[in-house]
Amino acid sequence: MSTELAKPIPEAEQLREIVKWVLAGHSESDIVDAIEQKWPKAKTRPLIAKSIERIASASEIDSNLLVGFCFEATRDIYRKCLECGDHQSALRAIKQMHDFSKK
Repeated sequence: MSTELAKPIPEAEQLREIVKWVLAGHSESDIVDAIEQKWPKAKTRPLIAKSIERIASASEIDSNLLVGFCFEATRDIYRKCLECGDHQSALRAIKQMHDFSKK
């Protein structure tokens, strides 16, 4: 029998998991059940509240940073579309990049 204490799960790791559950569309009761099952000693309601705060804080982003990210992501999608021969999607990516340039 091991005398080593079980290492507590860092709260940040718990919050990442809960945010994934929220974004996947799980109901509040399913999330509560999952938390109680996965981390029986955790305080469920505060974790859910912090997860919702984390999601809300995602909207506090610099608009130039967001447009730059979208542009780079679209460029990557464009490249992948060309690689696999999906020219229709590549054209849509070009249109989207053009739309970003107007902003």
